[in-house]
Amino acid sequence: MFFHHQFQQRLINRSQPQERGFTLSEVLIAILLITTFVAVAMQGLVVAMLLKSKALQVAEANRWVQTDLEQIRWRSRSIGASQLALSPYQSRCHPVSVDAGFADLVRDNLAGENITGAADYQIKPLVETSQMGKKFQIARTVSIPATPENTESKILGIEYTVTPSSGSNLQQSILHLYTEVMADAALQCQ
Repeated sequence: MFFHHQFQQRLINRSQPQERGFTLSEVLIAILLITTFVAVAMQGLVVAMLLKSKALQVAEANRWVQTDLEQIRWRSRSIGASQLALSPYQSRCHPVSVDAGFADLVRDNLAGENITGAADYQIKPLVETSQMGKKFQIARTVSIPATPENTESKILGIEYTVTPSSGSNLQQSILHLYTEVMADAALQCQ
């Protein structure tokens, strides 16, 4: 009977599934899936860091341009700042040519010399250093736009282009901006 009992136990044990671990192929598939997931997640993190770095550069470039525009604004305000100071510039209220308007006066003030004609003029570029120590060049081009709103040459157009001064992407600008300014004295014309 003892023998019969042992034999029955063996039959019972064989009929129940034996507990086993993962097979080698299952482990390899799991490793492959985890590696793929981690690789995709890391790639997303790298792209996010690159975009954040680019956004910081653009914000810094905007700040440099804004600072330069404030200086230009301050310079243009000093031209004919009061009604009494407008008298030397009265002829610029209704100019006979593009070189006789307020836009030309502001352009000459920025360039530091007498510029003639309506062609674009490149002002001496600025060089700024980012918080990360990278140098950037700010190219500034001024022009007197030939638009219906500017028949009296009161508006001066300024185009900014910010590019890295060194590195592999020298020709790739990080900021391109066009704006227009007007001397305060031009608003006093009648």
